[in-house]
Amino acid sequence: MNAGRAAVLRMALAAALLLPACVLHGERIVQSLLPFFAEVFSRVAVDFRLLGLAVVREGADTVVQATVMWRHFMVVNGRVMQPDPQATAHASTLLAHALQAPLAALVAACAWPVGRAGGVRTAVEVAARGACLLPLLALLLAADLPLVLAGELWGLVLEVLDPSAWSALVAWKDFLQGGGRHALGLLAVALAAAAGRWISALPVRAAAPPAAAA
Repeated sequence: MNAGRAAVLRMALAAALLLPACVLHGERIVQSLLPFFAEVFSRVAVDFRLLGLAVVREGADTVVQATVMWRHFMVVNGRVMQPDPQATAHASTLLAHALQAPLAALVAACAWPVGRAGGVRTAVEVAARGACLLPLLALLLAADLPLVLAGELWGLVLEVLDPSAWSALVAWKDFLQGGGRHALGLLAVALAAAAGRWISALPVRAAAPPAAAA
């Protein structure tokens, strides 16, 4: 079996295992990550006070919904916004979106080729790739759902108060929802694979004899 066919087979097998797992356990996984998402949201959306973050049903969809209020006085396009416990806002995004980037990364990681050295070096490369991918998966999670919710909220604010204004959070939300999740997942795997290959080569470099003097 050639390398290309083997990669496609590994990708198909990974997708066949991971996709049903996400369908069956995705809500439980996201529920367990809500404190993490809430912490990221609070650090990024500093103009909002997060009152609640929960998994809810909206019709036939399961979404993650943020409930917020203004944190402090703020002027937007000449309008003064002030904290008001009676004035809350909601933003939501599909629960499945939270796991798309990590899922794409894991599926791609299973298909990504390894070096041809074989033996211990290949084992070290695979292990190092996996170790490098784990923190990148955490970054993918942090960069997605909390920032999308923050972008949705700022989009609502600017749509009413200043439609011509530009917001980095709104732009990032649009990027993710336009296919950026999958691109980031592939980028994470590429970085982890490069790091794994470099780490697997370190013992070889250390054992190489010094060059003879001319």
